[in-house]
Amino acid sequence: MKKITTNKYVFRTALTCQIALAAMISVAAHGQNGENGQAAPSHRPNEYTLACLEAPTRDCAFSAALQTVIAEEFGVERSKILVAVARALIATDQSGQAVDTLMLALEEARSVNLSLVTQEKITEIAPILARANDTASALALTQELQIATVKQRTLIEIARENIIAGRIADANVALAQMESPTRAFWQRLRLLPLAPVSALQAIDIQALEAEVRAFTQPERLYRGLVLLAVIADKQGQPADRYTYLAEADELFSKLISLNTRALATAHRLRSMYDGGLDPALIMESYQLALLHSSRIRGLETLESIATLIGVVEADGVNLEAAVKRMDVFSEVADKARYLSSLRATADKYSLSAEVRTLLTQVVELEGVYERDLVRLQLLEGALANDDIGLVKQVITAIEDDDNQAKGLALAAPLLQ
Repeated sequence: MKKITTNKYVFRTALTCQIALAAMISVAAHGQNGENGQAAPSHRPNEYTLACLEAPTRDCAFSAALQTVIAEEFGVERSKILVAVARALIATDQSGQAVDTLMLALEEARSVNLSLVTQEKITEIAPILARANDTASALALTQELQIATVKQRTLIEIARENIIAGRIADANVALAQMESPTRAFWQRLRLLPLAPVSALQAIDIQALEAEVRAFTQPERLYRGLVLLAVIADKQGQPADRYTYLAEADELFSKLISLNTRALATAHRLRSMYDGGLDPALIMESYQLALLHSSRIRGLETLESIATLIGVVEADGVNLEAAVKRMDVFSEVADKARYLSSLRATADKYSLSAEVRTLLTQVVELEGVYERDLVRLQLLEGALANDDIGLVKQVITAIEDDDNQAKGLALAAPLLQ
């Protein structure tokens, strides 16, 4: 598919008509799982996805995805693929088309007439709308979310997308809708290091500091001071960064438990890494985190530490150590989630080899749905690492046609 330049209403109307026609001529539904946990015949990879995988291009990836949408009779499956198409459109600088596609995906989810299905899809679609710079629509959708914790997580993701893009005002609007002002403040403080340097220049760091100092818990104050140090550094104030870190170091002795100290230093490292601070500062914090994490034996804490530190290690610090941390996760799905978060800058081959090894373990899971969820998770990591060979291998391994179409859509930006 070439870059879409047609009027967005023409695109939407044409695709809507195609889907409606497919629905009218569709045959009776088949279950997704057949015998022995295999995909039912109606859900196995179709001619469009298989043909594209023979010689993947951006054209055929988009085409196979949309052809699968047209042939699919279930709204929730059509919605899933359309969301992936929208993500690819954003990645190829077609945000207007992406917004339109996301709205169509929402309509397909609503067609199921199940509130839980619609709300689950909103949690996925709303942050992507924000990524496409339509925060107003994203926030409007969150008003339909009935579970408070789900709504808060979605608002945080909307804020995250805006802060990464440098739209701090839009992020503030999203966070202001959270029920707890305290949690909203800490989420804002946590996310600000992700903002571009230019967007942070207008931030009133003294106001942030006053709010941080209103809290008396040593671990909360420690983390707040570290985040203030990162923001000060990105604002071009190294003296303030030094002052905040020095105060944090003095406060560290008040963190009593081993778990608290390990997590505090791991968060310190990750905040500096996310903020893009000087490698020497990151390495200093890395050594501190290693010291305190080496004393931890509890699996739950080790999993949290791995999630925080592994990303830093994979990015040129110590990929072997990052991969080794996968051992603290017992479930294949958790291993895949962790492994897909790593971004290798120096030795992508070694990371890809680990993904391929884990991919062979996926077949042991019972049920095509469970297996494909893990494969799609691994695909996210392969895409983020720009590993075309691995991307193709993972998509080929997917058993369900809708999931395979989703994978091809997501891969489209990497293809020519």
